[in-house]
Amino acid sequence: MSVAQPGPPSGTTRRTGLPLTAALVVLGLVAALLLALAPAPAAHGAETGKVRGQIVDTRGPVSKVRMLWFTKDWTYLGARKVSGGGYSLSLRPGTYWLQFVDLRPAYDITKNAPENIKVTIRAGHTSVGNVRMHRGAAITGTVRAGGKVASGARVVAANTAKQSFEVRANKEGQFALGGLPNGKYSVFTYDRTKRWVGRSTYAGSMARGDVTNLAIALTKHAGGLLVDLYAGSEPINSRVTATVVSRKTGQFWTARSNHGSISFQGLFPGRYTLIMPGAGNFIGRTGPVSHGRVKPGRVAFGSFRLTQRGATVSGIVVDGEDEGYGLEKAQVLLFDQSGTKIAETSTNSEGQFFLTTRLTSQGGMVVVVNPDPNAGGWVQSSNGYCKFLKGMTDAFSITTSDNEDVGAIPLAHAPADEQDGAIQCYPSDGS
Repeated sequence: MSVAQPGPPSGTTRRTGLPLTAALVVLGLVAALLLALAPAPAAHGAETGKVRGQIVDTRGPVSKVRMLWFTKDWTYLGARKVSGGGYSLSLRPGTYWLQFVDLRPAYDITKNAPENIKVTIRAGHTSVGNVRMHRGAAITGTVRAGGKVASGARVVAANTAKQSFEVRANKEGQFALGGLPNGKYSVFTYDRTKRWVGRSTYAGSMARGDVTNLAIALTKHAGGLLVDLYAGSEPINSRVTATVVSRKTGQFWTARSNHGSISFQGLFPGRYTLIMPGAGNFIGRTGPVSHGRVKPGRVAFGSFRLTQRGATVSGIVVDGEDEGYGLEKAQVLLFDQSGTKIAETSTNSEGQFFLTTRLTSQGGMVVVVNPDPNAGGWVQSSNGYCKFLKGMTDAFSITTSDNEDVGAIPLAHAPADEQDGAIQCYPSDGS
């Protein structure tokens, strides 16, 4: 399978080792692997517009494509399969990137490269964005591990635009990987048995239609690495997915933690950098694994710690007619400056709320409050059950590791004609 990660859109020379520029881009590539495919939170209330268009290549309509859409800064929003050579998509107003990925098998060297287009959506309007796909470059070759055919080896081609594509070698150790966009590529190869490793192979600069053939040999005995994970002073007992990157070769391995530790096998000897997502309200970070130098044929032990908490927001939701009375079961939503929902909670019996985030310092935050949505806005007040209206704060700023107390958020009573005759609930303004 080939996977195109977000990013702007010959020859047969074989060299081993990763050039410095490619090594530097690997950390960004792996961060994209961890973040780009996690759907962005939904944004609240807005009208939508549409974009539609044809999807063609030199042979005509492209019948099977996966379409992915991203914000203008490449935050992943969604994906779906489209067929028949056309697409239509509804989005809220704004600027987006659309990416189209040919769904033919990764080993098909005539496969089209992913194509990206930028579109602007206006509410109540349909934009047109036609897509022309082109045959991509291809890398073919063989893999041997410890002098023997490496059946089922995993072969990953990564370019300097932070895109990666992968395929499995067949039982004879042969592989083909098509549909590659223009770029400079390094090939990372992983032995299925996790016993052998080798440095990455530099495939060089490739353009549409180029085919490069490589003979890859994994000649070093692999090692392992067991890392204990901490957030502050406490072990991270939740299941998290993290990635280690070899500081020698730029190769990366991803695994899932269990009981506060994470284990990686089949590693190239040397020291490693860990790319760790957030846990709880601790902010994720990238940094060196303490201790844990991998040696051939042995398991090394190390540790890694998240040290910085995200901002938190607290406050109290009160009756606008009696601000000494807190309203329970209200839905509390936190939105950032772009209108994206960041966190959600409910008020307690005293009307208090506390929102945790993994956000760093920023402005333009807003809290929106919906009075008990499960009861249609009817909430116990000091005068009995009354119907309340939605409320919200003015924009405010948050600070990394600090709590921002927004104070009391008063909710107004709904107009008298919505109070079902409960005179005690009528708004004091006479509405």
